[in-house]
Amino acid sequence: MQEQARRRARRDEPGEQDAWADEVVARMASREEMERALREALSRTPSQREETIARMADALRGAAQGLSVPGCAAAAGVPERILREWLEIDASFAGALRAAHALAEAHGLRPGAEPTPAALHLLLDAIRKGAAWPAAASLVGISIRGFNRLRSEAPRVGALIAAAQRARPTRTAPGGRRRLPKAVSDGAGYRIVQLDDPVLSPGGRPDPGPAAGAAGEAVPFDGGPIAGGAGQGS
Repeated sequence: MQEQARRRARRDEPGEQDAWADEVVARMASREEMERALREALSRTPSQREETIARMADALRGAAQGLSVPGCAAAAGVPERILREWLEIDASFAGALRAAHALAEAHGLRPGAEPTPAALHLLLDAIRKGAAWPAAASLVGISIRGFNRLRSEAPRVGALIAAAQRARPTRTAPGGRRRLPKAVSDGAGYRIVQLDDPVLSPGGRPDPGPAAGAAGEAVPFDGGPIAGGAGQGS
């Protein structure tokens, strides 16, 4: 117990706190790298069905932890418009999302309430990928006043936010000047998938998108736009 207390005390020192926060934020990127490595290990391109189901699962997990629909979309790495289209065309997904939100509500987890680890993770991830902190806070239902109070009352949260800002990728503008990344909602990123039949439950309506069976199409990744052909992150 005393050793744990000493470790916590060291971690709360300014220099140690920054190092700890940088390590935590780095682990967020490591998870993405691990997912890429696992896809490569399968030696095949994931299908559109697999990709959609994986993102739906991320959205459901966010809903069960009290995130709003915009927050669930961000947790799934897709624009809110895409998530709402899924809700319209897939009755089973719509029912599952309602059930997940009801579960969260029954246990006192709802947007704007006390931030949860899931909400903090989403907020930090959005900031890390280039979002301004007011936009990131709105994803998890936190007001500007609530965000400032959170930073002042929880110094380690403030350190994590600063670490997420430091971890943002920078681009070099013409003339060698550094340029900040665009907001998350504007960033273009793609993941190659093999298109197949859309994931629809009984009673759903057909997807008006590209015909099934087309290979090598790009789908939105982390909020990026849709593009035809083999897309690459900008």
